[in-house]
Amino acid sequence: MRGCPLKTTSLTLILVGTAIAILVLPVEFCGAELRKQNHNPAEKVDPDVKTVVQANSDLAMALYAQLARENAGKNLFFSPYSMSVALAMTVEGARGKTSREMGKVLGYPATLRGTDPGAQPMPWEVMMPRIHSGYSRLTSRLTNEKSPAEIASDRVRIDRFCKQLKELQTQIKQLQQAGKYRESSRLQGKERQAATELSAARAGVDQYELKIANALYGEKTYPFMDSYTQTIDKYYRTGAIRQADFKNNYPTERTRINQWVEEQTANRIKDLLPNLSPDQAKLLRLVLVNAIYFKGQWSVPFDQARTKNLPFSLPDGKSVQTPIMNARALKVAKYAAFDADGSAFDTPRRIKPSQKTGLYPDDDGFAMVELPYKGEDLSMVVIAPNTADRLGAIEKKLTAWHLSAWIGKLQKRKTHVLLPKFKLETDYQMGETLQAMGMVRAFTDPALPNGANFSGMSASKDPLDKLYIGKVIHKAFVEVNEKGTEAAAATAVMMVDRAAMPMDVPFTPTFRADRPFIFLIRDVQTGAVLFLGRMTNPK
Repeated sequence: MRGCPLKTTSLTLILVGTAIAILVLPVEFCGAELRKQNHNPAEKVDPDVKTVVQANSDLAMALYAQLARENAGKNLFFSPYSMSVALAMTVEGARGKTSREMGKVLGYPATLRGTDPGAQPMPWEVMMPRIHSGYSRLTSRLTNEKSPAEIASDRVRIDRFCKQLKELQTQIKQLQQAGKYRESSRLQGKERQAATELSAARAGVDQYELKIANALYGEKTYPFMDSYTQTIDKYYRTGAIRQADFKNNYPTERTRINQWVEEQTANRIKDLLPNLSPDQAKLLRLVLVNAIYFKGQWSVPFDQARTKNLPFSLPDGKSVQTPIMNARALKVAKYAAFDADGSAFDTPRRIKPSQKTGLYPDDDGFAMVELPYKGEDLSMVVIAPNTADRLGAIEKKLTAWHLSAWIGKLQKRKTHVLLPKFKLETDYQMGETLQAMGMVRAFTDPALPNGANFSGMSASKDPLDKLYIGKVIHKAFVEVNEKGTEAAAATAVMMVDRAAMPMDVPFTPTFRADRPFIFLIRDVQTGAVLFLGRMTNPK
């Protein structure tokens, strides 16, 4: 007997959003609509943040690989970050082999899990605060908000620079019309400086919206340990555990939780929690919920007039017509190409006008492009094979280590970019996926051999009060268009009781995502992967 048949999951992207629920847990957003200006690239990353970023990346790639096996040939989209946070809140209550098994799947370092033979095992009370602290600090960094006073100050600066820039442009035009080119040249330097300052001021208020929220809904008659709920509130800002009457009034509680998730994800994630029979609802004790929502505009938007219905090549040699966006010589893009073995291909900077070879890897190779959102703290990375039938070869190499190495080869350069407009909605039963990855005990009835141990959650010694995970539900939605991206996701973990030509010319490479491709949205500084998916057929 493993879990009750609960199923629901949601994710959205136009900007970006994701949500996860374990049992059923609501969350309060830690972020706001406006972020501060770019972080200093040289800023040191907290060691605990680095630990959870690596763990999140490992889980992301492992989840992708398992979902790809379970959904052969289908589009994929989910939020690794939502899954990581929701399960981190859950593993806090796990003990013994259950916690070690969960920690392994969640990518926690062996030294932290106490399984590194070359290191002194780290006690649970030392290990988990580092994990929780890492996620708490990373979430605060991602959702760093501006105060109303800071926003007002930025808008005053924007108005001042706009006025100054307009006056300079008028003076330059008048001087040029009068033939006073030397004087106009001197003013052009001031014009460039004013334009730079205006751009910086706008970046401070016209960035993306990123919200992350967490919550716990607990059966009101169940004795949860205060130490557990207080720890979760300390690091994940859930507030006090929210009392719920799952035993007697699950439909009302389901509506309440689902409405909360909708509010946190701009109505992109609906009906996260499923209907349950009265017998199933009586077993429900705790729902842990994480919701993440992102909405951002491209740093340089695509020109809608250039979007055309073009063929999108499929692996079987056929194609479908779909709207494909087209950016010419995009200056903000970062580009890199790779040979079939994953080694970097030396894309030329300049070529002879007649040169037709040596510009791209052969048909077994692939290319990557990174497109920043306004503010350039977050970006979308797209990976596309040179031929439509080679995505699987890239997926076999897709590990956290390889992804980091490939991203490290990206260089900013003018790039022609072809990317389809698309919208995806996904719904995954992550419990089965996690069990296939090795997280088995957590889903096993505690009365059975090798059953779950979540004694860190319950204050009861009654064997019938022992908990295990019934379902992990994840829904996601994503939409990508000329203006930007919107995404949302939710995860729920449901805990139940037992029961003329020069010599050479500049070369501008073309990145074509008019074939199956992988895409992800990440934090540029830390490398944290917030959303991950693949597009195999936009229709």
